[in-house]
Amino acid sequence: MEDVKKGIVDPLSKEDTPLAFRLNVIAKKYYGAAAKQMENLDMERYFFVLKLIAKSEFITQQCLANCLKVDKAGIVRMIDYLSDKGLVIREVNPNDRREHRILASKKGLKYVTKIEASFNDISEKAFAGFTKAEVKQYIEMCQRINENLESLPSTEYSIIYTKN
Repeated sequence: MEDVKKGIVDPLSKEDTPLAFRLNVIAKKYYGAAAKQMENLDMERYFFVLKLIAKSEFITQQCLANCLKVDKAGIVRMIDYLSDKGLVIREVNPNDRREHRILASKKGLKYVTKIEASFNDISEKAFAGFTKAEVKQYIEMCQRINENLESLPSTEYSIIYTKN
């Protein structure tokens, strides 16, 4: 407890720190660095969402909601934001007018190139000193943790990082 009095507690070094807290700290640092690198773009959030849309041949709002574990209202807000910035286009499915396909615009595709470069740069720095095998192992462990957590009863909860 002496460390607490001095104000130098590092919860990440404690064995009993919850996994979610560890991942949250890393995610905030990662997205903070990404936002800083991409502050010259005309957007402050939803970088990965735009990347996901651009890299998908056919993605609907519902599919996006399912992929990101976000409710329909949340997806509508994200798509509205990206649409207002001119980064995505909504296209009604002529065979099912309830379904909206989401496409990256030309401007959005240009942004995705910068977003990918930024994500690659930050990931490279995050994994500095790791071997390729360790990076692969980390990814596999994350997938296993996700699969293990899928079996637990839970309340849907989504974290899409935005600037505070």
